[in-house]
Amino acid sequence: MADNRQQGKAKDIRSADQIRRDIAAARAKMSATVEGLTEQFHPAAVKNRVVEDAKEFVQKEYTSVREKLISQVKDEDGWRTDRLKLVGGASAGAVTGLVLLRAVVGKVTGSTARKKFEKAQVAAAKDAKKQAKKQRKTDAKAAKTAKKQAKKLAKTIAK
Repeated sequence: MADNRQQGKAKDIRSADQIRRDIAAARAKMSATVEGLTEQFHPAAVKNRVVEDAKEFVQKEYTSVREKLISQVKDEDGWRTDRLKLVGGASAGAVTGLVLLRAVVGKVTGSTARKKFEKAQVAAAKDAKKQAKKQRKTDAKAAKTAKKQAKKLAKTIAK
C-alpha cells in the first residue's frame, strides 16, 4: 500500500512561477470556456438560433410547396389551362359560398338588422347634434338681440 501512495503522488518538480503560470493558463482556459458557454446558451442567442432555424424551415417548406403547386399547373409545354380553369372555378365557388354563408348567418343571428339599427342610431345622433348646434346659434342670436333691446330700454329709462 505504501508503494501505491507513493506512485499516486509523483513529486512536482516545477517551480512556483511555473505553477502560477499553469494556474493562470488554466483560469484563462476555463474563463474562455465559461464565456463560450454563456454566449452559446444566453437566452438571446438561443432565441436567435431558433428564429433562424424557423426561418430556414419555412423557406424550405415554402419553396417545396411552391414547386409542387407550380408543377401541377405548369409543365414543359407551358401552362395547363385546364387545371387553371378548375382552380379558378373552385376559388370563385368558394368565395360565392362564403358570401352566401355570411349572409345567411347574418340573417339568422340578426347581425344585419343590428348593423342597420346601429347605422340608424348614428344617423339620429348626427341629426340631433346638428339640431342642437342650430338651436345654440338661434339662442345666441336671441340673447344678443335681447341684450341690445335691454340697453336701448335702459337708455330710454335713464333719460
